[in-house]
Amino acid sequence: EGFEVVTKFKASKSEPNATFVTKTDVKLYKDRSLLIDRDSGSACCVKINWKAHDSDEDRELLLGFSHRKTQKFPPRMQYSYVSRVYAFEPNPPFEIVARSGFFCLGFATANEKKESENEQMHGAADEQKLQLLGQEFDGCPRIHFVTGIAEKIGDDETVIISYGVNDCYPRMIEVSKEFLVSLLNPIE
Repeated sequence: EGFEVVTKFKASKSEPNATFVTKTDVKLYKDRSLLIDRDSGSACCVKINWKAHDSDEDRELLLGFSHRKTQKFPPRMQYSYVSRVYAFEPNPPFEIVARSGFFCLGFATANEKKESENEQMHGAADEQKLQLLGQEFDGCPRIHFVTGIAEKIGDDETVIISYGVNDCYPRMIEVSKEFLVSLLNPIE
């Protein structure tokens, strides 16, 4: 009593392939043991207008962020996180229409650090960089985790993305919907 009935929906088809794959992704996909085998939710959702690369049909979809954790490799290493955007139908069964390849969101800028009183921005947080397959990615935190996405008030073509950097400090960035949608289209 007092509980809402929850309806479960099962997708009628499998998730689409990523729309772009980096050289690092190719190596990760070849050795699946380096990534946890599924995406997890991060933040949802804003409306987007999307036209598939192979269609003239313009559709309204919802866009969100997911993340995937890497395996500890070698085992003494720590987990890292990578993100992607995905778009899905706004009605049940909420079919995923497109997924981007993996990417990271960066550290605070020098100007942000200068203006901030958050001591975490000035400390060792920026020393923890993403490492995959023996390569260190300079502009990428080892952990970044998207926690929110919202349309910018007065500008429905821009979103504000909030995320945490290495579990130490928060960051918000403005990004155009056009850019996020471009991540869902295959690179030609």
